[in-house]
Amino acid sequence: LDPNTWFNYLDNPRPWCISRQLWWGHRIPAYLVSVRDGDGDGDDAPWRELDPNVTASWVAAYDERDAVRRAAAKHGVPEARVRVAQDADVLDTWFSSGLFPFSVFGWPERTADLERFFPTQLLETGHDILFFWVARMVMMSLHLTDRLPFRDVMLHAMVRDAHNRKMSKSKGNVIDPLWVIEGITLDDLHKTLLTGNLDDAEVARARAGQRENFPRGIPECGTDALRYGLCYYTVQGRDINLDPNVLQSYRFFSNKLWNATRFALATLGLTAQLAAPGQASAAADGGA
Repeated sequence: LDPNTWFNYLDNPRPWCISRQLWWGHRIPAYLVSVRDGDGDGDDAPWRELDPNVTASWVAAYDERDAVRRAAAKHGVPEARVRVAQDADVLDTWFSSGLFPFSVFGWPERTADLERFFPTQLLETGHDILFFWVARMVMMSLHLTDRLPFRDVMLHAMVRDAHNRKMSKSKGNVIDPLWVIEGITLDDLHKTLLTGNLDDAEVARARAGQRENFPRGIPECGTDALRYGLCYYTVQGRDINLDPNVLQSYRFFSNKLWNATRFALATLGLTAQLAAPGQASAAADGGA
């Protein structure tokens, strides 16, 4: 990575919309203020919701009680004449994730874990979220703790499908490593789409994508072939265009090595305990 690209991003910040209309995430701690008109505190006095498009109509607070207190002080009215409604939006995923390096250790409290484990030393991630996540962790850590969250960043290759497309459930091109290791039929691939939050239209598109990408399902390749394939792919560049058919060829290659080794040992009169292809990892783990 060119250091100038990194510093150019940090030195030239742009507006960032941190709200999202999603049904999961940290709810935005902002409250829209309503004020009861009139001089009295009677229940018959009307409530007037302030203009949500005006910044002064909002308060940021820890909770509803704190918001009422802040709103009353801000608008110069008694707390009994103020009510608030929390924004229904949630914080952008990358905003919440930017707090991760220190929030998991109890921040903002000065906990023993925070003092012991923060900052960390190494972050390993993909280059596609370098500015979405990594840079924002750096910005938030410097602003809120005055410390860098880590010293080194190791960027790994991006795993894409055989056509160099980013994997997406709605495209039907996602490859679970366990499917490569154990194999999976096309019908079972279709069933996996029913366990998520895709709507009916997205499920239909995903099924069509699975039929196009994996017409015969994904063949059983085993752990060794998957490991070998991922290592071999990394010499191609920053992206891994993962193709189960290519990984299957590595399974065949591993099988040939196993048979050749067994033949050589038998010819030379040597004996050895050889695990069959696909059982090598289990044998190694059991003997560890």
